[in-house]
Amino acid sequence: MQALGYFLKMFFGSAALGTLTGLISAISLKHFDLRKTPSLEFGMMIIFAYLPYGLAEGIKLSGIMAILFSGIVMSHYTHHNLSPVTQILMQQTLRTVAFMCETCVFAFLGLSIFSFPHKFELSFVIWCIVLILVGRAVNIFPLSFMLNFFRDHKITPKMMFIMWFSGLRGAIPYALSLHLGLEPIEKRQLISTTTIVIVLFTILLLGGGTMPLIRIMDIEENQSRRKNKKDINLSKTQKMGNTIESEHLSELTEEEYEAQIFQRQDLKGFLWLDAKYLNPFFTRRLTQEDLLHGRIQMKTLTNKWYEEVRQGPSGSEDEDDEAELL
Repeated sequence: MQALGYFLKMFFGSAALGTLTGLISAISLKHFDLRKTPSLEFGMMIIFAYLPYGLAEGIKLSGIMAILFSGIVMSHYTHHNLSPVTQILMQQTLRTVAFMCETCVFAFLGLSIFSFPHKFELSFVIWCIVLILVGRAVNIFPLSFMLNFFRDHKITPKMMFIMWFSGLRGAIPYALSLHLGLEPIEKRQLISTTTIVIVLFTILLLGGGTMPLIRIMDIEENQSRRKNKKDINLSKTQKMGNTIESEHLSELTEEEYEAQIFQRQDLKGFLWLDAKYLNPFFTRRLTQEDLLHGRIQMKTLTNKWYEEVRQGPSGSEDEDDEAELL
């Protein structure tokens, strides 16, 4: 009961803190118009992004949980209160930082294999891997079955199996294993070594076998390719970029947004509440003037970049090349 109470406190306390911080950031950037100063706008977004993590860690809650829920809320509301320039800047900056952090963590993880003393117990490793797989199955299959009662697009048994198989371990469990205050030191070494082995097992074996397994089970992309009879192979980065830009760079005015809501008769529950009340309350709808200003700002920056790129070594543009380009 004590463990259950501690879990509920950590989960709901961290989620509430992250959600509240995200909503505060949305209201702040809605009522304080910083779109004419992208650098200040970007700085405020960075502060609001880190704030829930620092607050949660300061009051002994989970910073990871807080920043997760804050990110969900800020992506849904706060992001749309930014100028188009800052939206693009935030996306590309955070994607770059995330890639660099992930690379550094895995480099540290790889170096730790040869840098720290280890204590390896084969039976302990095997039991941990087995229990991890059992734990994922106990979570994924019953919860997916319950979710299917509330979803229009059902989670198929094949998808459930892929979700179970592709559960990778990485930076977070290894970082947690390093912070365990176990005594004597042999216990900490055993936990750290076992965590490294599990991370390598899940990434190399499960992660490496996920795509071949998807092809064998013939789901989603393979089915759509056969239907379209086209061999289109987009990289993960291209897919992510297309998704981000199509979702986040919308240019709906107040009237267009209202018209879109009235056309959507299939919205119900929280989706209807969010579209009708929450989204208009926490996000700033563009006026025609805002839309025009944003386009002028983007065009000005594009022209400035083009002039700098086209600048020749002597300080003047190559008119022949430019005429040919035009």
